[in-house]
Amino acid sequence: MRSKKTFLLLLAVLLALALRVQPQPASAIGVANVVVTNVFWGGDPSAPDTAHPGDQNIQLSIILTNVGDDVARNVNATLMISTPIVYSYYVNGVQVNQTSISQFAGDIQAGQTYTLKYTLSIEPSAKEGIYQYGLELNYQSARELQQIDTTVSINVPIWRGDIHVQGVQTNPTKMYPDSKAVQVAVTIVNSGQGTAKNVQLVLNLFYPFSPSSSGSDEIFVGNLPPGQTAMANFIVDVATNATWGQYSVILARTSDNGGLIPVGQVPLYIAEKVKYDIESITPSIVHSGDSGDVISVVIRNAGTVKADSVRVELLVGNFFTGTLTDFLGDMEANETKTAFFTVDIDSSAQPGHYTIDLRFDWTQDNNALDDTYPITLTVQSPGAPVTLIAVLVIVVCGGAVFIYMRKRKAKAAARAPPSTSSGSASNQEKKP
Repeated sequence: MRSKKTFLLLLAVLLALALRVQPQPASAIGVANVVVTNVFWGGDPSAPDTAHPGDQNIQLSIILTNVGDDVARNVNATLMISTPIVYSYYVNGVQVNQTSISQFAGDIQAGQTYTLKYTLSIEPSAKEGIYQYGLELNYQSARELQQIDTTVSINVPIWRGDIHVQGVQTNPTKMYPDSKAVQVAVTIVNSGQGTAKNVQLVLNLFYPFSPSSSGSDEIFVGNLPPGQTAMANFIVDVATNATWGQYSVILARTSDNGGLIPVGQVPLYIAEKVKYDIESITPSIVHSGDSGDVISVVIRNAGTVKADSVRVELLVGNFFTGTLTDFLGDMEANETKTAFFTVDIDSSAQPGHYTIDLRFDWTQDNNALDDTYPITLTVQSPGAPVTLIAVLVIVVCGGAVFIYMRKRKAKAAARAPPSTSSGSASNQEKKP
């Protein structure tokens, strides 16, 4: 009996020793454990913002999670900050900068989270990168009221959006001197690690390019996330006397202070456009009231490229009518052709010099082009009718002939010898 009691006592001692050295499961420890599980800019962890150098009053969010099995009481978090992140406020108009910011999180249940929110600014001179800052955590574990003080490191990213020109297209594909409302589509890409915020682009145009309308050289793109592309459409005009060849203009974005930051080069090419020489106009003088005057205009292709399907039209005023269009067909470089127009001139047209536009329409490299050249016609007073002129000529000529013949007869009569008829008469009187 005694040996049995001794055995049971020994067994109890061994069991007690085993329980004493056996590690207790975490659930039996009863300690709170607050850790940092996420750090991001903005308020939405699924769509975090990007902090840029120069940003003011942006929110830094830090998510705390209690991964222990006890309530964390009176959680307080102090963020230790330094350049380039700034926390400042004003007291009586004086700016005060703080190197630490404390925020009280209260109690955090086991398995629960709490988001710390700090409103911070970033110095404009900040370089891109990930900055490490200390976060001091102070709390008590509820069951044993054990004080826990710990400092963890958090990574805070500061990035810029890096915008580049990816491609350029124009519509129409080719630009020519005097082209109007040409769409210049520039594709940009953000190759940086941060979102490019409030992107305002400006196409820095210079001669021979100009905006087609006010603001057509600017466009607001908005926010462009990393790796994303966007298309900016600008509308431009080309000067009439532009020289054909390769050009390059600067695409820039506006900065916070209103300046321009170059983004990249935008290549633009102006193709050669056919030019025409007006070599002669026949006749160049017409009369009020004329009908059916045929005006011929000798035209030469003065360019170095071919013009297809050339059509010429007289753009006349109210005093001219008739057949005012002629089709010349294709014109090779330096080729000369003549356009014919049948024109009626209103009788009310006042004498003087009239400037008339000669409009050319043609196709060049499958592009429909047009151009206008001024010519001058001189209108004089109506001439005398042809029948009246003929009658006057006949009358004048007849009168001249009559006068001439009469003078001739008078001269002939003056040169003739005396007549013998008087002598014969005397003799007859002497006869018995």
